[in-house]
Amino acid sequence: MRLRPIGGARAAVPVDLASRAPGGKPVRIPVTVQGSAAGKNLESLAVSVSYDGGKTWQRVKVEDGRISVKNPAKDKADSFLADVTHRQGNRAQLTIHNAYYGK
Repeated sequence: MRLRPIGGARAAVPVDLASRAPGGKPVRIPVTVQGSAAGKNLESLAVSVSYDGGKTWQRVKVEDGRISVKNPAKDKADSFLADVTHRQGNRAQLTIHNAYYGK
């Protein structure tokens, strides 16, 4: 078995310099795929969000390159899980725990 890197996903969360956003407010976040799975090589991208530190995950729809989530409450964090599949069948998962905090 040979592992080949296919890249990952990037979420551009609109936060302040302390990585915080207004607590509880809905937000649309751009999500892009980087690396060899980007562009026409992308087979699928699935994104999930956790509001409880990764204990449970909720799948969110990727529409027009964005996901819609609720900002975390004050001093709480949102976490993200991205599952990227390349057209050749290679797959990568990326988890970002405590991606940003509410204020």
